[in-house]
Amino acid sequence: MEAAADVAAAARAALLEAFFQARDTGDAELMAAAALNLPSRMPFGPHPGQVPALIHEAYRVAATPVSRCRLAAALARTWVYGGDAQRAEAFAAEAIALADQLGDPATTADALDAALVTHWGPDCFAQRLDLSARLAETAAHLTDPEPRLSAHLWRLTTAWECLDIVAVQRQLRALDALAEETGSARHAFFATSRRAMHTLVIGDTESADRLIACARELGAVAAEPDLEAVTHSLAAAQALQVGDIGELRREAAAFEAYGAAEGVPSVSAEAAVFWLDADEPDRALALLHQLAGGGLDGVTRDVDFLLTVTCLVEVAATLHRRDIAADGVRLLTPFAGRAVLNAGAVTFHGVVDDYLHRAEAELGHADATRWLHSAVSAYQRIGATWWQARLKAPAPTPQVRAITVHLHPDPQGGWLVGTDGSAIVMPDLKGLHYLCELLRSPGADLNALDLSATASGHAGIAVTDSDTADIADRQALAAYRQRLRDIDAELDEATSWSDQGSLDRLRFEREALLEEIRTATGLGGRRRRFGSTNERARVAVRKAIASALDRIDHHDGALARLLRDTIHTGASCRYDPDPARPVTWLLDPPKAET
Repeated sequence: MEAAADVAAAARAALLEAFFQARDTGDAELMAAAALNLPSRMPFGPHPGQVPALIHEAYRVAATPVSRCRLAAALARTWVYGGDAQRAEAFAAEAIALADQLGDPATTADALDAALVTHWGPDCFAQRLDLSARLAETAAHLTDPEPRLSAHLWRLTTAWECLDIVAVQRQLRALDALAEETGSARHAFFATSRRAMHTLVIGDTESADRLIACARELGAVAAEPDLEAVTHSLAAAQALQVGDIGELRREAAAFEAYGAAEGVPSVSAEAAVFWLDADEPDRALALLHQLAGGGLDGVTRDVDFLLTVTCLVEVAATLHRRDIAADGVRLLTPFAGRAVLNAGAVTFHGVVDDYLHRAEAELGHADATRWLHSAVSAYQRIGATWWQARLKAPAPTPQVRAITVHLHPDPQGGWLVGTDGSAIVMPDLKGLHYLCELLRSPGADLNALDLSATASGHAGIAVTDSDTADIADRQALAAYRQRLRDIDAELDEATSWSDQGSLDRLRFEREALLEEIRTATGLGGRRRRFGSTNERARVAVRKAIASALDRIDHHDGALARLLRDTIHTGASCRYDPDPARPVTWLLDPPKAET
């Protein structure tokens, strides 16, 4: 493995040297030749470094339309491989347009491959089917094996996506034939690794073991950049099927480390699933909070979208994170009936319907049964025996270990807040006092007025004869109404100048002022009064807790989310612990040593 890595590094260094020499001599064609080979040394996923900049430099000075077309295609692939598909779109579109003008089949095949890479997201399946068919038709009459390899891999991937097992088998055989014809270790690596994926789908772990070992050897000989990613993915899938907990833990640790080091969310999401199946639910939960603490809408809709979301939904459903499970149902439902793949059919991760079933079952929805039946039917179609058996097996109930969280005063007059080992010192806020009191009494209702008096050093809500005090006095209301008149005049001026920015700002301010006036007045514009001191206490406690949670959110989003989910404010306030997220709260400062 190390020798192969050395060969790859040497080849990359030689390409860079050739590029810089060509640039120094002003030879655009040699620059293009070196630049076009740079992506072949890139693994899928990590940041691409300087490679896109070098290719773009050659692209800007391209001497011929063919060179410009191929360099545009290379730029598109490089950006997608580096995790930025949006930047790739314009270059892929230009490559297709130039290829159509040139009419050269080899150049067209290259451009079509770049367009396919750019349309790898979940919403582009129809385009992928069309583009892969065009690529297959174009490559069929080319003697160069590379476009044929690309065409077979894309047809294999789309066949898996729509669960067309006959087309899958045909493309697997085509890859075998290509490897036999060329004798290339690289072509054999692709044929063998994709054959290994299929044997795992049908539950033939003995054949998979042999094929994974063979793929590892072939990839080393070919110095394939994605060798480690492919073989780790296959090994983890095999460990999952045979129940090898030790191997699964090793792969989970490797995936977690790589995902964090390279910033690849899908790899971290896979690590969460592996930790879950390796009986380490606390580690799975930590990754779930890290990746989905703010919901699943932040997951980029690229090649890894379905893989990332389904992994996180599986963890959420198993560990009773219903908010994330519900998010998953909303995002995954449009893709029901589709397979979940890692990249270009590297590994199979079930069907979307399976994850919809798990999420709906956790949510207690009747649709869970419908999704169960459709998932079973899908697995029967493709012979996925292990996946079918897993679906019917009772769901595990892992015990999550409690995390330790500090929320107490510190000796310097602030508050220590956060998980053990990463807590921070925050200012002395009333809301932290209220949170502390609620956390001391889980499941108990605490009156907001009583709670407001617990913040030592902070004024509570005093009982006075002015319990019916105005929410907004006459001066404030008069100021609000004067500002509304000013805004109306400014709106007229902004409209005459077509100043959209000012219009939006003024309309927003006007609506906010109207809301303040509505809050402060009753019917007919009469000033509204507080009904009691209890009402003022309710509002004050709610605002103080919300402010404290906002401050916590800046430092620890997962902790803030946990508190928002479990703390309820009103006339009575309450802390309801979440059994799926157990916490040991440290609510008192440690005693000083004597």
